[in-house]
Amino acid sequence: MKTVQTIVNEINEADLYSPHWVADEIDMDGAEEVATVDRDEHRWYVIGTVVYKLGDAFFGVCGPISLKSESMGFDDVEVGCTAFEMEAVPSVSYRHKELK
Repeated sequence: MKTVQTIVNEINEADLYSPHWVADEIDMDGAEEVATVDRDEHRWYVIGTVVYKLGDAFFGVCGPISLKSESMGFDDVEVGCTAFEMEAVPSVSYRHKELK
């Protein structure tokens, strides 16, 4: 089984222009996509970080996740993907209390 650091290094060495291409180009060894975070809207595209889980470890791949023009490809954005290790951070949310 590959380690998260090995996968991160492989992604950073590859010439990838979208996190959506990672699974097609790199052997992810069973890593599963769990979230997309840190969305940053630009005029023609959206940058985000796709978070993957492998065993108990997490890693993220940041790059263009969507395009706003049908005439563009991800390589037209000219922003390559970067990968890095991540950690889960618990958070609290709230909802209306049900009345009985």
